[in-house]
Amino acid sequence: MRKHSTVEVLGCSGSIGIPGEGTTSFLIDEDILIDAGTGLCNIDFQRLEKINHVFITHAHLDHICGLPFLVDSVGVGRASPLKVYGIAQTIHALRQHVFNESIWPDFTRIPEPDHPVMEYVVIEPETDIVLGNRTIHTVLVEHTVPAVGVFLSTPTGRWCFSGDTHRTDRLYELINAGRAVDYLFIESAFPDEEQWLADLAKHLCPALLFDELQKVRTPCEVWISHLKPREFERIQHQLQKYPGAQPLKLLAAGQVFHI
Repeated sequence: MRKHSTVEVLGCSGSIGIPGEGTTSFLIDEDILIDAGTGLCNIDFQRLEKINHVFITHAHLDHICGLPFLVDSVGVGRASPLKVYGIAQTIHALRQHVFNESIWPDFTRIPEPDHPVMEYVVIEPETDIVLGNRTIHTVLVEHTVPAVGVFLSTPTGRWCFSGDTHRTDRLYELINAGRAVDYLFIESAFPDEEQWLADLAKHLCPALLFDELQKVRTPCEVWISHLKPREFERIQHQLQKYPGAQPLKLLAAGQVFHI
């Protein structure tokens, strides 16, 4: 029997303010991290040391703020560089605005440029990155900055994380055209009363989310992330009105999914 990969929710909140929760970060098995929000702070040093690959969906702070601390904590003890993957615009933002020697050291040059503890890997959307028996595939989504959603494929299943997104199409086209998934993690950051803010910030609210899910033609479990703490209860109540066959479920830190 083939061993399943695991996706562990380290953080999935739209901001801070809910004890035990944190912003977006998912750990695949022990070595692949999808985003590095404050949820990353929920695991201990021994587990941090095992992370070798970090995929950043976009450069907003709630998805990257744990990365500087990760490389600072484990970097000098690594046998090989921590690989940080992102589309060109995301890597550029990390270089210019975070690891720039003013906000944080440039760990791509420490301890030496030829032997750094961190390495950037620029990825092209809709290309496969194979890590053992796991394949990561990204797709551009609609957000206020260049951003991607992420597919994980294993010999036993598939998972998709939308990242931060507003109305989009290509993500669902891929799901419907051969990348059917067991689990879809997708956001709903604001309540319907604040759809104007969801439109401005390029996020989803329940009404927009319900429309988007009509684009999914293959059955899968849908789990909701990125609820803003101030409106958590209102968003949760509105999500319960989903007219689909299966109810929408809320993600929480500590959940583990087998893929």
